[in-house]
Amino acid sequence: MKRLLVLFLGMLCYTANSFSQTETMHCCNMNSSNVLNGHQTQAGMWMFSYSYMNSFMQNNYTGTTKVSDQTIFEKYLMSPVNMHMDMHMLTGMYGLSDKLSVMVMVDYNSMSMEMKMLPSGMNMGMGSSPMTMKSTSHGFGDTKICGIYQFYSFNGHSISADLGLSLPTGSINKTEKVDISHYGDKVPYMMQTGSGTFDWFPAISYNYLRTKYSIGAEATALIRPYFNRLGYKLGNEFSVNTWTTYEWLKNTTVTLRLNYTVAGRIQGSDPDISAVTEPAADPQNYGGSFLKGYLGLAYYFTDGSLKNTKISAEFGLPVYQYFNGVQTANKFNSMISWALMF
Repeated sequence: MKRLLVLFLGMLCYTANSFSQTETMHCCNMNSSNVLNGHQTQAGMWMFSYSYMNSFMQNNYTGTTKVSDQTIFEKYLMSPVNMHMDMHMLTGMYGLSDKLSVMVMVDYNSMSMEMKMLPSGMNMGMGSSPMTMKSTSHGFGDTKICGIYQFYSFNGHSISADLGLSLPTGSINKTEKVDISHYGDKVPYMMQTGSGTFDWFPAISYNYLRTKYSIGAEATALIRPYFNRLGYKLGNEFSVNTWTTYEWLKNTTVTLRLNYTVAGRIQGSDPDISAVTEPAADPQNYGGSFLKGYLGLAYYFTDGSLKNTKISAEFGLPVYQYFNGVQTANKFNSMISWALMF
């Protein structure tokens, strides 16, 4: 059972926009995702996992107030309709000892945003119908490396500390695809696949493990001390996760998780991204406070050709969202994963 829970918790990584800014940029928390902090493999043991995450956003808010297209058009040329975000993530973990593990994570992101824009010279008050357009981007994200050290373990209680580094392997120069061979303007910050900076993510976590269940909590920070070469940096983030896991049936666990994240605005700006184009192109329209609830289910194979593998799924909904400036609200997050430990 202990090995089952270690695998169940160890393979689930959040990363931080929900996938939003808060969930796509983390390695060991996430945005966007499950809990990895504080759970490592045994000495000499490997773990590999593949995860697919999906997020959908719709309707525009400032603070907790819904904002109409007409209000957005007073300041911006386009108003978001919805946004889809998909992430494919590969994770490798190795136990250097029973207390220390190292992890590497790479991901591939695909994003699409549908927007409304008014015909030239017209406005909403004249009864005109907005035109729609779709912007897309895709590519590899930033690479994350992380060390996890368990410094206390006694009678089912354990405390671990993590230190991770995000390497700027993702792009900050993505442009929107106009047709099969032509690209247009640069996409806004949230649709770039990288931060352009070296970012740090320390964390501390607590876990209490019993035969049938475990409970735990973690605190994770995402610290961005540097500006990238284009003159901006994404906002710092702080996240708290709490969870409980129960072995519902043999080799089958169910998990309930709450995630609360506070994220800051972007500092600086990219001179090639015009802030008046759309809300996501304005650095002031980033960050806020977000509370989300998740339900997860996992099955662990203990024999046969799939021995020591696990499949899992998680679905999350927003409980509370407060947005800095105008942003598109998260509607749901989902995740499916496969993991192998040997």
